[in-house]
Amino acid sequence: MKILLVPLDDRPVTYLLPQMVANVAGLQAIVPPRELFGSLNRPAQPEALQAFIESAVTSHRIEAAFICADTLIYGGLINSRRSNDTYKDLEPRLKALMGWRKKLGNVPIYVQSSIMRISDNHDNTEEKDYWSRYGREIFAWSENLHRLNSQGSVAAGLLRESEMRVPETIRQDYLNTRYRNFRINLDLLEALSKGNFSRIVFSLDDSGENGLNVLEQEKLEKRILQLGLNEQAVTYAGADEVICSMIAHWLTARDREARTTASVVYSLPAAEFCQSRYEGQSIGQSIRAQLKAANIRILDSEAQDRIEPDFTLVVHAGENGQGDHIVLPGHQDVRSMDTREAAAATVDILKKSRTPCILCDVAYANGADPTLVSQLIQQPELLNKLWAYSAWNTTGNSVGAALALGVARLYAPDPVKADEVAKEALFVRLVDDYAYQTQARRNLKTAAQDELLAQMRPLVEEIAKALKYEDRSCRLSFPWQRLFEVEVSLPQTQTLAGVKAD
Repeated sequence: MKILLVPLDDRPVTYLLPQMVANVAGLQAIVPPRELFGSLNRPAQPEALQAFIESAVTSHRIEAAFICADTLIYGGLINSRRSNDTYKDLEPRLKALMGWRKKLGNVPIYVQSSIMRISDNHDNTEEKDYWSRYGREIFAWSENLHRLNSQGSVAAGLLRESEMRVPETIRQDYLNTRYRNFRINLDLLEALSKGNFSRIVFSLDDSGENGLNVLEQEKLEKRILQLGLNEQAVTYAGADEVICSMIAHWLTARDREARTTASVVYSLPAAEFCQSRYEGQSIGQSIRAQLKAANIRILDSEAQDRIEPDFTLVVHAGENGQGDHIVLPGHQDVRSMDTREAAAATVDILKKSRTPCILCDVAYANGADPTLVSQLIQQPELLNKLWAYSAWNTTGNSVGAALALGVARLYAPDPVKADEVAKEALFVRLVDDYAYQTQARRNLKTAAQDELLAQMRPLVEEIAKALKYEDRSCRLSFPWQRLFEVEVSLPQTQTLAGVKAD
């Protein structure tokens, strides 16, 4: 069975991870060559991607298509914020995307489109140049604009004061870009109402509780209700994991005989109510949104007395707030949190669980909890209980990816093959989320290959031994030549990527 994937960009978590989800589920992913996708400083090639898709659709029997609109319209997620193209410039690409229904017939078409983020920092790595000087000021101004719109007022002079901290030309450029992207999202929603797509996810990344992005989310949700599309269109916090979540939704929605179910267990009761960094909501809210996005029913304690869940979602987090393995200028350093009680509770939950477990390690943003993972590595029998694990970025990113891998394992036609690939995915996530994000990265000063290998080799060997993967080799690299992400490539990973149309 073949599915078509058009990811956000060429990063491992957006380009390779969705293919691994498909592989666990026993699906063949048809994916355009990696060089056609956007990178940190290079936009994607929408016209070349469209040509590939045209060829793939005529050459293969596609069962479902999963498309990131940002890639085909703007040239990638980052370029959706940087691009100076006007709406008129982008309109032909939008129309080409809307025309897929005629070519694919009744095949399910899932679309992701981002609500343009607004980061509370002075980092312009993924933004326009002026973010390095005015990023936090734009964030504060945006918050006040949202409060004025939603509450009807802000403190006297506060809006004007925050507005004056950002030059008028920059404010206008920022608003023009936002309006262009929001208009395209409204057009995509209208196209959904006409049957051009099967489902749309409007993803929201790097968000606070207030801001123009949240205001746009509220407007989209209002329009969704007006059009009666609340079963086909959703908005929630996330981005890089969404294409994986869409695959999970398609797999569960195809099973019309019975609803996929899960029990949810938090390491500590208070963890559910901890604020999730970069999402403007609690960890519990993010968990519920991701389960809904994957079309999974949560079983309460009463229901569990009558129904055995398909799996247990174990949410590992502390009770004193979420840590972060990344320190942003002007923000508190929370790279070291006391999670011993939470880790002991999570280990106990895994030991007692009678069902397969999906472990969402969200005690920290941007990496694993070293206290927990070091204990799991010392108790390999607990790793054997895991259908999936993830801890690589925000709560939404980690939970969405872990759920998708778990759902793929549940629906795999060949359980033996699925177990093998799921184990590979577990190896990759532990090497990335724990060995690199948590341990090695803090010791690196540059993206030098020899320094990376020196830091990672003993950690990779430790993980491989715990998983009985002693003969497993992998290649490590910096795909965007920066320390934020690493790529962990297994030998067969290369056969997953860049499947060409016949």
